[in-house]
Amino acid sequence: MVLRRLLVLLLLVLGVTPVTAGPAWACSCAGSGGPADADLAFVGVVRSVRSTGAGQRVEFAVESVLKGTAGAVATVRTTGPDDASCGVEFGAGGRYRVYSARGWTSLCSGNEPLGAGLAAGGRRWDALRWSMILAAGSAVLLLVIGGEMWWLCRRQKLTTADPGAAHPARRRP
Repeated sequence: MVLRRLLVLLLLVLGVTPVTAGPAWACSCAGSGGPADADLAFVGVVRSVRSTGAGQRVEFAVESVLKGTAGAVATVRTTGPDDASCGVEFGAGGRYRVYSARGWTSLCSGNEPLGAGLAAGGRRWDALRWSMILAAGSAVLLLVIGGEMWWLCRRQKLTTADPGAAHPARRRP
C-alpha cells in the first residue's frame, strides 16, 4: 500500500515537472542565398551594438576581408533579435564571420561566431542552461524518491519477516 502511494506520488511529481522550450522564431530563410548573395564578407570583433528604430546597427573591427572591400571598421544593420524577421544578436566583444548584402545581415546570411569572446547566442545558452538545471533537479528528485521507496520496501520486508526486528520495544516476550 505504501509502495503504491509512493508510485502515485512519483507520477504526480514527474507529471508537473516543468519542461521549458526555447522561444519559437517565425523566421524563414526560403529564397535566401546566404553567403553566396553577400557583397561583403569579413571576420571581425564587435565594437558596439546600437539599437535603431528599424533594428540594430553593429560596428565591427575588421580583422580580415573575405569578399568585397572594407576598411578597418565595418558597420552592418540587422533587425532586432526578438523580431520574427530573422534578426541576429551580436554580442559585444564577440568575434564573427559576417556576411552582408547591401549593408544588411540576418540569420539567413550564414554568419558564424568564432573563437574567444563569444557572447553570441546568449538566449539560446540561457534556455539550455535552465533546461539542464531542471533536468538535474529532476534527476536528484528521482534519486531521492527512489531511495525513499527502496528504504520503505526494505523496512517493510524486515518488519514482515520478524515483526520485532524493526522496533525493539515491540519484541515479543
